[in-house]
Amino acid sequence: MMPITTGTGTPVQVSSEAVQAFGASLRGDLLQPGDEGYDQARTIWNAMIDRRPALIAMCTGAADVRMAVKFAGEHNLLTAVHGIGHNIAGNAVWIFVFHYSPYPVAPLGDVELY
Repeated sequence: MMPITTGTGTPVQVSSEAVQAFGASLRGDLLQPGDEGYDQARTIWNAMIDRRPALIAMCTGAADVRMAVKFAGEHNLLTAVHGIGHNIAGNAVWIFVFHYSPYPVAPLGDVELY
């Protein structure tokens, strides 16, 4: 079991099996604390902010972003897109979209949630 913060700010335990299945559904990597590349991925430009999200989805395309949003929604997890934005709380599931940046981001009203 892995403790992850929910969208309401309370911790929830997500099974290791669910996390493994989520990682297997991605084309990109799913990083957790201790994984190679985790510290580099979680580091932001403001060195005063040192957060450690439970999971970092290294999205390589729209399908990965969709799976990350779906996983977070199914478990009511606090989620942040770490493309060009910020999440000072830092205890979320980050959807890392730097590898996906050539694609346009739809305005909020055009996003289809699952």
